[in-house]
Order: sequence, then structure tokens, then C-alpha cells
Amino acid sequence: MKRKKVRKWFWAWDDQKEEVWLQKMAQEGWMLEEYKWFKYTFKAAAPSKVVYRLDHQMGFPDRSYFDLFDMDGWHLVSSFGGWYYFCKEDDGTDKLEIFTDVHSRAAKYIRLSNYLLFVLAMYGLSLWPSVLMSSNGLPIWAEGSIAAPITILSIFGIYMLRRKAKKLKEFRI
Repeated sequence: MKRKKVRKWFWAWDDQKEEVWLQKMAQEGWMLEEYKWFKYTFKAAAPSKVVYRLDHQMGFPDRSYFDLFDMDGWHLVSSFGGWYYFCKEDDGTDKLEIFTDVHSRAAKYIRLSNYLLFVLAMYGLSLWPSVLMSSNGLPIWAEGSIAAPITILSIFGIYMLRRKAKKLKEFRI
């Protein structure tokens, strides 16, 4: 069986773009087999109209989480880093969403931003004190040359995730 590996980056708040890209790959005859570390592994298949949906969960969901998807015809394709990739044949019905309303979809982005905020806080508590208390004579900006970009990127990610959640809640009208 032919396989194809593609490295591609999507931001967490652009998961719908990722879903569309995966659907286009399926239409071209490449079905997602696995996702890990920005690397998608596809297997060759007949071109098909498959819908992909992504969800993010903290920790390890219990069996009822997966049963809910199974009952609605969704197949778990891959999971990595709390992200779950589900697919389903496009049957032309309106049951092609995994979220029942905008509040549950927005909650996904709030969960992600809270997780990122927690990681950032732990990172800050463990790294910044050593940077601030260093006595090697380097300026603080040089000491924090690794910490600062990660901190800034994390703050940007939190902002973008919360912005996405807010827009979803406002759009419901």
C-alpha cells in the first residue's frame, strides 16, 4: 500500500483550515492514517468525500467520550498531544459536526487557552526566577533570550484562542 508523509503546521485556532485540508487530501485519494509532531501520514485510497473533525481533550478521555462519536458514525483516525482526529463519510446529512452548538465549540478553545496558560505559568515559575537572579554579568535580555520568545508566543496563542472563542460566541446570533 502506498503511503505519503507530509509535514505541515497549523495553529490550534486554525483547526478548521486543517480539517478542510485533510478533506481535500481525501478527495485526492489520500486518507489520513496518523498524525504526530506536525507530520501527517496518509495511505493511498480511492478518492472519497470524507469529513474530518478535530477535538482537543485534556488528559485521557473515558470510554463514553469515544462511544458518543461511535454512535454518530465518527471513526477515530489518530490522536496526539490531546488532539483527536475523527472522520466520517459525507452522507449529505446535516450530521457532519461533532459539536452540537457554538458554546461547546468555543469551550474547546477556552480549554486550550487555559491549558496553555497553565503551561506558561509553570514555565515562568521554573525559568524566569533563575534568569532574574543570574549573576554571570549578562544583561537580562540576553539571559532571557530563550525564555522571552516562548513566553511571547504562548501569550499570543492564548490571545488567539480566546479571540476565536469570543468570535464563535458572538456569531451565534
